[in-house]
Parts: sequence; structure tokens; C-alpha cells
Amino acid sequence: MVTRSTGPQEPIAIIGAGQLGTSLGKSLLAQGVPKVLACNLPSDTKTRARAEAAGMSWLESPEGLGEARIIFSAVTADSAVHAAKACAPSIHPDAVYIDLNSMGPNEKNAAAEVVTSAGRKFIDGAVLGAAADGIKMPIIVSGENAQAVAERLTLLGMNVRAVGTKSGEAAAIKIVRSVLAKGLEVLYVEALLSAHRLGVDTEVLKTFCDWLDMRPAAASAQILVTTHLLHAERRMHELDMSIAAVRETGVEPVLTQAIRDRLAMTAATGISAQLAGVPPKSTAEALDLLEKIFPKA
Repeated sequence: MVTRSTGPQEPIAIIGAGQLGTSLGKSLLAQGVPKVLACNLPSDTKTRARAEAAGMSWLESPEGLGEARIIFSAVTADSAVHAAKACAPSIHPDAVYIDLNSMGPNEKNAAAEVVTSAGRKFIDGAVLGAAADGIKMPIIVSGENAQAVAERLTLLGMNVRAVGTKSGEAAAIKIVRSVLAKGLEVLYVEALLSAHRLGVDTEVLKTFCDWLDMRPAAASAQILVTTHLLHAERRMHELDMSIAAVRETGVEPVLTQAIRDRLAMTAATGISAQLAGVPPKSTAEALDLLEKIFPKA
């Protein structure tokens, strides 16, 4: 259980001096935190200079982390477990270790196991916005006492919300959400580059954005997912033409082909005939039907 709250007298520590760590540290100092400790693994002059330029106090080794009661890990995904192993023994027993690294739930739980095995408190954190926004960037957290930790960080001006009581839940949200975020990014690239070569990129983007702006995003998601079950075959045939059009522009239709293949999988189940023209009433109902027609292997 988190037994102490962070007040103005207690420093905060950040492991990692990249954009996320330095932006967060600079914002916390501007918010009135008297000292933000920073360390990097391994320590080097470049990261030290970056941290000190942000106003943070540099630690040559993890031993100095014991001064803080909140420790953020903001290294890289491939360094997260190593950072946890190197730092956990130096963390104060009353401190909370908040891992903000972008990892899947299994990898995040591996870091959690290291920290909790050392008798320290671990919180799974996931950044859902731009690191450059500092304390304004949205962060979700999960784990034991995540709600209390979220409230504690909110008092520091941070934009934090608890989403679950188990480590790995915040990581799962972030990593699956990335399918939507990065998928949309690359869809825009593939479609708009093709449209640009056809001389119609302005109108393609305008008409698509007009459609998006017609209703709230959640309503658009519901329409697409629920009608997918009814119209996958028709949409699949339309995508056959899209694949040809994109390929003719010299752009390899990687995502266009993948979309067509996913539509074909749904069409092959015959779910449209079973629904007899009546779509599911909600996204949740549609997902339940998708669970049935695509059972786990």
C-alpha cells in the first residue's frame, strides 16, 4: 500500500533522459517540485547534459534513487527490465516505481516481477499522448493502488487516470490501441500517396474528414464494426478495385490488401445471412458475434 504522499519537500526521480524523461522532469520542476533526480543506464555525458539542461539533478548511479518516493522509468522497451533490476534495490521501501515504457503486457509484467520481488511497489503506466507535452500528456496506470497513485500524481498537475488493479492492463490498452493509432497513420500514408499521384488527394482527404466529422468518433466506430458483419463481402469486392487502383499508382497496396483479406475472412463465415439484414445493436454485441465466428485457436 502507498503510505506516503508526495509533498513539496520530496524529490521525484526519473530513470532515462530521453524526450519523455526530460520533458516530464522539466514540467514537474515548473509545477513546483523542488528537485527532480535523473539517472540513465549507462550514465553518459550526453544524457547528463540533456537532463541538467532541463533543470534536473544528475545521479551517476541508481543508489541516489532512495531519496525519492516517486520514481518514473522512462528508458526504452528493451532496457526496461534491465533498468528495473539495476534500480529496484536502491528504491526506498515507501516509494512507488512507475514504469512508463511502451511494452506489451507480458514484458511489463516481467518488469513488475523484478520490482515486486525486491519488495518494492510497481505501477504499470502507459503514455497516450506526445512526450513533448510533459505533465499534460495523458497517462493511464494500472496495478495495486493505481487509483491512489493516480490521485497523487494528479495533485502534481499530471494528467493521469487509473484503468485497472493489475499490472499489464495499462500496457495492454496502449499496445492494442497502437494498432488503431499506427494503423490509421499508415492508412493515411498509403491512401493519400496514391491519391496524390492521381491528383485527387485534396478531395479524398476532404470527403473522408467530412464523413469523420459527421458524428462522434465512438459512433463512427460502432457503425463500422456493426455493419462490418453485414457488408464484409460487398466491401471486399470494392477493395479489389482499390487494390488495383493503388497498385497502378506505383504504391504497393500493403494495408489495402490486408483490409481486403480481413473482410474476406468475415464474409466467408456466412454471418451476414445469419443476421438477415439486421446489424447488431452495439459494438459490444458485434464483438460478441465476432468472438463466436472467430474462436481462439
